Parts: sequence; structure tokens; C-alpha cells
Amino acid sequence: MKKMLTVLAILLVATSVVFAAGASESAAKKQLMGVVTPSADHGFTAESIRHCEAQVKALAAKNGFDYRFMTAAESGEQSNAVETILGMKPSVMVLWPVTGDELRSAAQSVMEAGVPLIVYDRFIEGLTPTAEISGDNVAIGVGAGKYFNEYFKADLAKGSVNYLEFKGDSSTVPMERTNGFLSTASKNFNLVQSFVTNWSQQTAMEQMENFLNTKSKAEIESIQAIWTHDDEIVFGIVEALKNYHGSAKINIRLINGVSAGEGFMKLFENSGLTGVDFMTYTFSPSMVRDAVDLGWKAMQGEKLEKSYKVPTEMIDKTNYKAYMQGDLYKTRYSL
Repeated sequence: MKKMLTVLAILLVATSVVFAAGASESAAKKQLMGVVTPSADHGFTAESIRHCEAQVKALAAKNGFDYRFMTAAESGEQSNAVETILGMKPSVMVLWPVTGDELRSAAQSVMEAGVPLIVYDRFIEGLTPTAEISGDNVAIGVGAGKYFNEYFKADLAKGSVNYLEFKGDSSTVPMERTNGFLSTASKNFNLVQSFVTNWSQQTAMEQMENFLNTKSKAEIESIQAIWTHDDEIVFGIVEALKNYHGSAKINIRLINGVSAGEGFMKLFENSGLTGVDFMTYTFSPSMVRDAVDLGWKAMQGEKLEKSYKVPTEMIDKTNYKAYMQGDLYKTRYSL
């Protein structure tokens, strides 16, 4: 009897080992979504990261896959993050590059490993991933050029209109916005100076302050418009203008932004500046959720389009209140 019990015990242990091994093997086959984004270096990125991680967590909980979410401040760190996740044999990779060109090698490694790659916001020239998705940066520039034309219609008919440009950085995003703007803006718009802000409110403020403190009275008074690539850049410019106490008269009449966030809506109510109008384009941090959704579709083997553009909408003093009641604005501030 004891012998029989011993044999049964051995069989049970052996069986449990087999089941455990099977369970481990099953767990190892669980799909993994890798996500790599920039670090939160300014407000838009910080909001985007929150939306991105929330969407990944929600989809993983609902559909039973694993994920690895990593952020990095520099391109080299992002490349390391991509390689780390690639070593985990992911089923898909969602990549938001700091700078596209510097992530080309890491992204190529993902493609060569046969892993579907979704590239968000800042594209990698010379690389064709599984899918690219971004806000419609060209449309933003094109629309802004047309808006500026209409706003300064009478002035342009008489001659040139001087303006300043405040770019984001050297990635494909500012390039698309600037090229879009130049494609529709009147040739009578005269660019006096262009700045690269690295999306920083503080940097934009310092650049505007430097312009106001170093240029001649005539040069300062000649500026009628400011074309920027982001709402936060506008906030820095507004602060510099509010703090200016020089002898020149400020003749700026229009400043645009991109993002249409809550802070910009407050400029319509009370900017602290007299005679300055504002306009922006929707570019919500929540649209990064669409990139995660594409990653999930790719994990399921769904065939994707090569390029996706998230539509944009112009927001100014005529429609901002209605916009704040809409779904896009509410989703943005749902976290």
C-alpha cells in the first residue's frame, strides 16, 4: 500500500511539473507591446505620456497582453530602450522618437527582427515602418498661412508685413509646419528673424526679450505678426511682451500657437496684452492613444495603412468656447 501511495505521489509531482512547465511556456508566449517615448521635457510631452501609458494599460488589461513602457530624454537612451525591449521579443513596437534620424538604426533593428513598428509624431527619414501616425503638421502650416493672409489682407495689399518665427526644434514636425505655412502665406510676408526654442516656454521668453532689448526701435515697431509652432512658445512670448518697458511701441497684432490647450484658451479671455489677437490649431496630447491603438491592431495581424494623419481644427476667439465643450477637449483633460 505504501509503495502504491509513493508511486502515486511521484506521478502527481511529475504531472504538476508538466503542467507548470506548460503554464510557463504559455506565459512566455503572451504577447508583448513595447512603447518608447521621449521624457516629459515640456507640458505637451508630459500630457502625451500620461495619455499613452493610460491607453496601453487599458488595452493590456482588457485584452490580456503584456507591455513594457519606457521613456528617455536623449536619442541614445531611446536607442538603448528600443534594444532592451527588442530583446524581450515584443509582438509590436510603438516608437515616438526624440529625433527621427538618430533613431534610424534602432528602428531598423526592429524592422529586421520582423516586429511591426508604429512610429508616432516625429518621423524617421529614409525608413518605412509598418505605419506612421501624427497630427497633420502640413495642414496646420497651410491653414495658418491662409489665416494670416486673411487677417492681414488690407496690409498685404499695400506692401509687406514683417513677422517673427519661433520654431520647435530641428525634427520633421517644425519642417512640415514651416513648409506648409510658406506654401500658402503671401509672398508679402517678410521674415525678420527665426528662432529655435526646443519647445521651451522659458527659451522663447528669453529669445523674445533679447529681440526687444537689442533691436532698434524701428525694427521692433515693424513686427506685426508672430508665427510659432506651439502654445507653450506663445506663453513665453506673451510674458516677454508684458514685461517690456522700452521706448518702442508694440505693433504686434496676431500671434498663433499649436495645441489648443487650456492655457491658450485663457489668452482669449485675458492675455494682459492690448490689441493682440490669438489663434491656435488643435494638436491634442491624447492623439497618441491612436498610435497605441494601431499597435494593438498590428498585434492582432490587422493590415495597416502606411500613413495616418489626425485632423486638426483652427481655434480663435470666434469658436473657442464651443471647442471647449467638445469631445476632443474633454478627452484631453479626462486624466
